[in-house]
Amino acid sequence: MNSLLRTLSRLHWQLFISFGVAAILTIWLAFYEHTYIDTSALDRSTYMSFVSGLAGILALFCSVSFGFVLFQMQSSKSERLSTYAELKSRLHAFQDWLMSLPKTEDREVCMAMVFELSKLDLSDLPQTDYGDEYQEYAEALELGLDDPEKREFYLSSTIYAGYIEQLLSRIGVISIRQICIKLFIDTLSKGLALIGGMVLLLFVALISFGPDSKIIFISASLFFAIMAALLFIEFSYDMYRHQKEEMDFIDYDES
Repeated sequence: MNSLLRTLSRLHWQLFISFGVAAILTIWLAFYEHTYIDTSALDRSTYMSFVSGLAGILALFCSVSFGFVLFQMQSSKSERLSTYAELKSRLHAFQDWLMSLPKTEDREVCMAMVFELSKLDLSDLPQTDYGDEYQEYAEALELGLDDPEKREFYLSSTIYAGYIEQLLSRIGVISIRQICIKLFIDTLSKGLALIGGMVLLLFVALISFGPDSKIIFISASLFFAIMAALLFIEFSYDMYRHQKEEMDFIDYDES
């Protein structure tokens, strides 16, 4: 089911399905209109009312989507800034603790790591490699925990370093969330493009709708209707995935 929804969320498949069904309808109306389908009662005003209603529904959808996307962008940015501020505060506390200790080789290893992390700007995060100083501290920590003389120092350092690691990981998660917001922006862009297309269709129908062009306009409206339905499916699927990511404490595989 998830694979099907992912397929229906891709633009090229949405266009293929919509164009395909619209083309089939065009052929059907061209050869079997008088046998199975009666379009004689469809006039210009009725057609334009239908397309206007569909455009209105899409406009409402886009306005709601825009509010949601804007909220998510501002929320993620605010959380990212507050997490970075907390990271700076924890690094400063780590440095103050190290400065209160006698100068030793182990302290200098920790100081070098803190200094390098303190130089990272928010735009530099997240990273997969925090430098040689970070690796040297990790290696010294592994050896120091096995050394009775250094064990107390490194146990105390892990209180600071562990929280810093959590904050760095948190910034990484927030950054991934900000990237995922692009999915909603893409969906919103499709909706705006469809609205623009229907506005153009309304203008063309205003001056060209008639008995000879009726089949083409009906097929065009079906294309936009199917695209709108697929757009709603895409947004619903993105919302479902977003909800699962937010509720990461639930194991959906076992439920």
